Amino acid sequence: MQDEKNSPSGQKENTPMFGKWTIAAIIGIFAILIVILAIITLGSPPGKTTAADVRTPVPTQTPEKSARPVVDLYVMSFCPYGTQAETVMRPVVDLLGAKTDISVRYITTVKGATVDSIDSLHGPAEAKEDLLQLCIMKSDPEKYWDYLKAFNNQCYPVWQNTSRLDSCRKNVTLVLGIDLPKIEACATGAEGLTLVEMDAAESSAIGASASPTLFINGVKYAGARTPEAFKQAICRSFDAAPSECNTTLSSASAASSGGCG
Repeated sequence: MQDEKNSPSGQKENTPMFGKWTIAAIIGIFAILIVILAIITLGSPPGKTTAADVRTPVPTQTPEKSARPVVDLYVMSFCPYGTQAETVMRPVVDLLGAKTDISVRYITTVKGATVDSIDSLHGPAEAKEDLLQLCIMKSDPEKYWDYLKAFNNQCYPVWQNTSRLDSCRKNVTLVLGIDLPKIEACATGAEGLTLVEMDAAESSAIGASASPTLFINGVKYAGARTPEAFKQAICRSFDAAPSECNTTLSSASAASSGGCG
């Protein structure tokens, strides 16, 4: 009698362990697992915010208000970042200079009782220029910012060549009508020493050791280096902002955002 489980040829028929629907379900499960694994590995899908994406905002210092804000920009005359900050500040001076006290202060260390004892980061040439600029600021304040602009554009690029630097400075002061012999007498004498000592003491007391560092009414500024950003910070420091604050200045930033120090 022929066994019902055997085929006519005498071999057993191979009954499939899984149906086609079962196999499809298994493949689908594997596909889902692969997708989940990819999401875990690569991160959240685009547009999805996770806890890691949330950043704690940097606190902004509350401005100290006054009727006439005092703005101090601490620099070194041969620091590229300092000269850029001066360039950025110039439009603000033109706009708000009559209603604020905006000053450039120089970061040095005075180690003795003569101008030769002044220590500046970029050497004696920088110390000399710091002194000259301080003396111009005192003797010809109305020409100071024009001198800075011309000097930074024409003379600063050659500051490491003494003869070219001296020649350039002489030409700039001549064009601007600045009495260079008078300024040099100030810079090499007791008057210049007193001026630089005052700035050295101020920068040390307030903690301005890097060029540039900006303080507005004694509050350190930490925003963007653009004319508009400087203007807005100063305007927030008025008891009552003047109409000039409605003028929009350039938002072009300085070429570099570092510092010397």
